[in-house]
Amino acid sequence: MQKSFVDVVRFLVGVGRDCALVDAGTYRKMDVAVELPPSELQVVCSHEVWGEIYERVAQLVREHHTTLIFVNTRKLAERVSAQLSNLLGEESVGCHHSSLSRERRLDAEMRLKEGRLKAIVATSSLELGIDVGDVDLAIQIGATRTIATFLQRIGRSGHMVRKVPKGRLFPLTLDELSEAAGLMKSLFEGELDKTPQPRAPLDILAQQIVAACVGEAWSEEGLYHACKRAWPYRELSR
Repeated sequence: MQKSFVDVVRFLVGVGRDCALVDAGTYRKMDVAVELPPSELQVVCSHEVWGEIYERVAQLVREHHTTLIFVNTRKLAERVSAQLSNLLGEESVGCHHSSLSRERRLDAEMRLKEGRLKAIVATSSLELGIDVGDVDLAIQIGATRTIATFLQRIGRSGHMVRKVPKGRLFPLTLDELSEAAGLMKSLFEGELDKTPQPRAPLDILAQQIVAACVGEAWSEEGLYHACKRAWPYRELSR
């Protein structure tokens, strides 16, 4: 998931080389929506709004066989899992983040996979391809800041042939509501985050020069022109 396609190709190929561009990318159909509490969102998420969010998330968990709930911090993962345990039962909800021991993380993963857990509250520790079995629903509490992160997390659900990823986003503040609106618009239009490319970063260039000269001798002129063939350094001054 990289954008823009042409800029990424230029970065990979370099200067003075021709290549054919073939965009064979696909965009899966998804069932995504923004969930809003009955009370109005404010600049800061109130205790009342948090309570309504917990109730709604618990309802969604009950309606699905397995649910992954993503949050952005370890502290929030502990807090949300504790609150949902009160609503759903301690044996129904697990917690998963990088500060937990490997044994506790593996236990939560296995319990979800075997159907002994209804939901896991996780940070980015479960964002990628850890096998937790078939997931019916992915929930994101709070803004993700990037389109790619949201897609990655929602994509953990419906991860089988002929199944549709299903996700729900819970903004916590008015600012996050605006961000959620922009995120949904981008998803429906097939937009992705633009991949940032630093312009001629000299710290990376210095590392590459040292690495190149360790293995063989270079002339100053030859090294300069070799560096300029890389796309970010195409306008590098002498």
